[in-house]
Amino acid sequence: MPPSVPPKFVDVRSARSGQGFVNVIGVVADALPKALSSGSSFMVTFTIKDSDFDGESWDGLKIKYFNNKEDRVPDVQQHDVILLRNLRVRPFQQALIGVASQYDNVAWAIFRQGSDSRFSPPIYSPGSAEPTFQEKAYANSLLNALGGLRARRSPLNTSKPQVTAAQTSSRSSTSLSTRNKFSLIKDVSPQTFADLIVLVVKTFPESGKFLLYVTDYTVNKSLFNYHDSVADEEDQNLEGDEYGYISRPKKRWQGPFGQMTLQVALWEPHSYFAQKNVKENDILLLSNVHIKFGREHGRLDASIHTDRRYPDKICVKVVDQYDEPRVKELLKRKREYWKRVRADSAQATKDFGDSREGPQECTKKGKKRRREQQQKKETKRDEDQAEIGTSFRVHRNEPNKNVKAQHPGIPPRSLLDILTNESHDNVSPDGIAYKLPFQNIYYKATVCVIDFFPPNLVDFAVACNPEYAMLSDSDSDDNGEDSDSSDGSSPVLSRSRSRRRRIWEWRFCLLVEDAKPAPPSQPKERLKLFVSGNDAVHLLKLDAVDLRKDEARLRDLREKLFIIWGNLEELKRSSSGSCVDRKQQQALPFTCCIKEYGVKCLEHAHSDATMTDEQKGHECRFGWERKFAMFGTTILWQ
Repeated sequence: MPPSVPPKFVDVRSARSGQGFVNVIGVVADALPKALSSGSSFMVTFTIKDSDFDGESWDGLKIKYFNNKEDRVPDVQQHDVILLRNLRVRPFQQALIGVASQYDNVAWAIFRQGSDSRFSPPIYSPGSAEPTFQEKAYANSLLNALGGLRARRSPLNTSKPQVTAAQTSSRSSTSLSTRNKFSLIKDVSPQTFADLIVLVVKTFPESGKFLLYVTDYTVNKSLFNYHDSVADEEDQNLEGDEYGYISRPKKRWQGPFGQMTLQVALWEPHSYFAQKNVKENDILLLSNVHIKFGREHGRLDASIHTDRRYPDKICVKVVDQYDEPRVKELLKRKREYWKRVRADSAQATKDFGDSREGPQECTKKGKKRRREQQQKKETKRDEDQAEIGTSFRVHRNEPNKNVKAQHPGIPPRSLLDILTNESHDNVSPDGIAYKLPFQNIYYKATVCVIDFFPPNLVDFAVACNPEYAMLSDSDSDDNGEDSDSSDGSSPVLSRSRSRRRRIWEWRFCLLVEDAKPAPPSQPKERLKLFVSGNDAVHLLKLDAVDLRKDEARLRDLREKLFIIWGNLEELKRSSSGSCVDRKQQQALPFTCCIKEYGVKCLEHAHSDATMTDEQKGHECRFGWERKFAMFGTTILWQ
């Protein structure tokens, strides 16, 4: 009978079923090489299981381990057994994963089977205690179970087997079966694997993976339908605001149009290879492509995961031999498709899918229409506000194309989801439920600006002393005065030195609400977003100055902010301090990145533990107040 889970440990299934801190032991089902994170830490990502080793790796617990010191990050390999103490399980992209940060004390031990089938001595994290006898016994039992499975897969024979005719026939049959995995996009179906010869239409890097948009110029009605709608060109032809301030052309979908393009997500090591070697219009051989229905849009897409048996195997190959028969057929279909598109024939739309697929790019009529649309946008810059307001009302539910947020692969969340994030609910080791005052979490949301502070734009930039800004509250003087005036020197000299050290910094706040309509009889959620420092410079692409002395910079700031809040400033000025009529506001919603953080509540610092939520409000818990700031967002403007 195999040993049970050691005391104070849980199995993997229990660990991935809820949030909190756990001790867990499991087999490494897959692992990425140790690497530097986007910051200063080393990191490793791996998945552990303690059962069903022959199943898929996504049934296990995914773990991300970070530390600034490389020797403190476990150098795990596939089929290792790893012990982890005090691992925190938390939500990440709508899934629960284990996270060991730089500030967590997550001890580990690695158990590994040697080349002679004997167990190697365990590898411990620096300064950690040696595992107990029960913990070692359980880890070794997992190694034994894994070794038995691998032995059944590949029996060890001391004598060289004779190759019989039956075996030769079997090998030939296997080879033929592999070759028969080749498929055209029109013939693929969900929950199957296929080999594809395709042309790269577009590439897109995303967090942890690399997206390819590929085609072989065959139609599959289960694919996403890419349009080239002339009716939409007025909205999409320019990547600028609704009034034509920005005339830079937007990169549009270049075809093929209709249901011909398959999105393929590449994971390591395929993603790294593709980023370095694959570009648009390359012809690729993609092997072992997993066809499935996408979670977001319900259409067919595909992925190529890490091979569990051969983790270094690359299933992406750039084809440079155009005389191969299947490549020739692909190129013939491509030539025929674009020939029909250029002819703009009705037969082309029937053969290649939706009636809106045929592009109008090459027709004289289409070029004339685009020139007329460009002239309309040029004229719109000089029209009165009423006409501009009409344009806003037509498109007010569409996100502003002139505001770009980082991390395009992460979907936006509603403000309600952000404000009621369940990851703040926690349970102590004693079983006491409590709510964390804040967490350092990043979000994305689509919002509308409904107010701002300070009310005067000239106050959006403030003078500050960077030396004092670096000091914590405990480092400042008890009386709150500048240290310049407390060093024994004269006040005049102190003020002179203080002025020499002062710089200008952006510091303002936006009141935003959800862009989507609220349910009946319910108000929209609102959120205060603070914008300051480098995050504000990234948003505005302007350095802070004394706006009372620099009228040109103030004018640029006003035009920039007009893109995200429309006529809000004008309405606030005309209202003379009273509430702004929201029905008159003309502003497009936009998508932005939001970070949550905490600041100390000085007024509650000494009494927080004895006050109730009703007395102190929900803004301040355990002496901390939850705040939100905008980051990673840019207003496009020329």
